[in-house]
Amino acid sequence: MIKEGAPSKHFFLWMLIIIGVLSIIVVFPFLTSLVGGAVLAYIFYPVYKVIQRNVKNRTASALIVSVFIVLLITIPTIFLLNTLTKETHYMYMRAKQQVSMGRIIGEKCIENTVLCKSINDINELMKNEEVREYSIGLLNKVLQFITQKISSVILTLPKILIHVLIAIFTAYYLFKDGEMLIHRMSKAIPLKVHHQEQIIQQFADVTYAVIYGSIIVALIQGTLGSFGFWLFGIRSFIWWGVVMSFFALIPFIGTWVVWFPASAFLVVAGYLQGETEMIWRGIGLFIFGLFIISTIDNFLKPVIVAGKARVHPLLILVGVLGGLFTMGLIGLIVGPLLLALFVTLLEIYEKERKHHFEEPEPDILGHKNHSRR
Repeated sequence: MIKEGAPSKHFFLWMLIIIGVLSIIVVFPFLTSLVGGAVLAYIFYPVYKVIQRNVKNRTASALIVSVFIVLLITIPTIFLLNTLTKETHYMYMRAKQQVSMGRIIGEKCIENTVLCKSINDINELMKNEEVREYSIGLLNKVLQFITQKISSVILTLPKILIHVLIAIFTAYYLFKDGEMLIHRMSKAIPLKVHHQEQIIQQFADVTYAVIYGSIIVALIQGTLGSFGFWLFGIRSFIWWGVVMSFFALIPFIGTWVVWFPASAFLVVAGYLQGETEMIWRGIGLFIFGLFIISTIDNFLKPVIVAGKARVHPLLILVGVLGGLFTMGLIGLIVGPLLLALFVTLLEIYEKERKHHFEEPEPDILGHKNHSRR
């Protein structure tokens, strides 16, 4: 009888590594889709559990939730793309018309104020033929850039559909077999049980905090921003709502970079054109933006994320922007998650080095701390 010795163990280990690397190469093109499916499964898992209690069958429950996700993604996306296309075209034509007429805002201002003089100077500058041609050329370049992006999206539509299908199927099988998969992984991972539990709990808490405490709140702020723009008579309010949702994800910036210039524009335009009603609309938008759009997150986040992981603003900032540039839209979620998971692993490593805690802490920047001796 041949006993299993070191050579056979080494052979198996190398085979495992080689096959693992090749598997990663095969899966890598669809990595973002798999991660996106896992995120969808996490978000809609409570819905799946509710349906399963009534349907009883796991396969049928997973199928129902997956179809619901498809409808929830496709219907708003089609409506949003259609609206954004129309509003972008309107904004381009409006800007081109203003430039062609040789003025940016309002009629000639006759009052002897700094604001009037500045606007008149800008309008006079726009009457210059070279300036107008340059401005129109710049607008055409912007339109060309947007058109190229839309064309590239249309050309890659089959690829996008494949990624979406993989994400949906991933979510479906995680609904159906997710608990079993986690149980098997917990046996295979060479970590202590309490460390596995810490990682899973931290992953769940950070996912909850990022998705509900950042993304959902940002969408709510964008929706309120769209409503405010519609309420105070600003065109393309859906387009600006999408922009506000994006800026709401970025700490220390927020939605004010959109609604504040818009309110200032209404006030200035109303003043130059002698329209008191437009001035009051600008003031109303400013008050709405200050006390509703930019303040709602201070009330929602503590309620939504209560007791969950507090994600550091710097982690959110770097994670959101870095994830967006490297992975696309799914990076808005995956970026902060990866950084938070890395911090959790560092904490576990630090706790495992017990002898390190028994030593005096180093004198860093002239400050000693012996509280952990």
